Amino acid sequence: MHVTFNRHGSGSARAAADYLVGELDAAGRVRPAVEVLRGNPDHGADVADSLSFGRGYTSGVIAWAPEDQPTDEQIGAVLDEFEKTAWAGLEPDRYAWTAILHREDGDGVHVHLLAARCDLAGRWPIRPGPWAGGLH
Repeated sequence: MHVTFNRHGSGSARAAADYLVGELDAAGRVRPAVEVLRGNPDHGADVADSLSFGRGYTSGVIAWAPEDQPTDEQIGAVLDEFEKTAWAGLEPDRYAWTAILHREDGDGVHVHLLAARCDLAGRWPIRPGPWAGGLH
């Protein structure tokens, strides 16, 4: 399993969310499966796009090697731990995020993450995944 945070975050969160739930990948190929596992992509995008500071969202991906073939339960457990770590100490009503599963031909599976970079209680900036360092 590999967790990566992208440098994206200053453009349109709506465009990012639409891409993640879309049926076509970046090369224009039809995705075998797309499923929203956590959160609401529309809500997260709306929150991120409403923020007045520069980087309104964080995006990343959790990916498994094709031979890993994680079960739905294993994917759910990884997302549970990710959520507890990324927003340690915050109740779920204080952050907006989504996790979107993409299945690939050949048994590959990965989960895209998109999170608004604010605490919903006060709209002040937070950075999910600060351990990633740099601009991520």
